Amino acid sequence: MKTVWFFRHAQSVFNAEKDYKADSFSAPLAPLSELGTKQAEHIANNFGSAPDLIITSPYVRAKVTAKFLILKYPTTLQEEWPIQEFSYLSSEKCSDVKRKDLTPFVDAYWSNNDPFYSDGPDAESFESFTDRVYETIKKIKNRKENLIVVFGHEIFITAIKYILENKPKRITPKAMQEFRKYFILNRIPNASAIKITL
Repeated sequence: MKTVWFFRHAQSVFNAEKDYKADSFSAPLAPLSELGTKQAEHIANNFGSAPDLIITSPYVRAKVTAKFLILKYPTTLQEEWPIQEFSYLSSEKCSDVKRKDLTPFVDAYWSNNDPFYSDGPDAESFESFTDRVYETIKKIKNRKENLIVVFGHEIFITAIKYILENKPKRITPKAMQEFRKYFILNRIPNASAIKITL
C-alpha cells in the first residue's frame, strides 16, 4: 500500500498581498511570506517519520516549503516534477495586473468552458493541464516508494483528487465545468495536506 501526502505550498507573498502583481503569481520565483516560512517549518516539525521520496514542483514557493522537511530527513530521495500551477491566462493579458483585478479574466476563461482553448503562447489549455495530472498519477503509482510527500499547488492537488474520485473517461466541456465546481467546493489552504492511499 502506498501513502501519498500532498501539501499545498506555504503562504507566498502573492497569497498574502492583494496588490501583488499577477505576473509574479504565475512566475516560478514568487517567494514565501514571513508566515509562509513559519508554516513550512511547522510542516517539517510535525512530520513524524522519514518519507521514502519527496517531490516538489519547480516553483520556488513549493521548493522552499519542502526545504525544511528535506533538511530534517537529508537522506530521503528528492525529485522535481512538472506539477506546477495551471497557468491558463496569458502573461501578456495579466502583465502588471493586480491580484484583485484578475477576476474578470478568470471568470471569462472558465465561462468559455473549452478544454482545448489556449489563452496565448505561454498559456496552458485545460486538456494539457489534465494530461500533466494523469501523468503524475501514473508516475506515482509506478514508484516503488511507499511513503511519498509531494509539495505542490492547490489546483494541481485538487485535480489529482478530482480525477481519482470521479475517474472521467475524457476531458470534455462537462468535465471541465464539473472540475471547476469541485475546485470551488474543495479549497485547500496554504500549508494544508491531502492524504491519498493507493
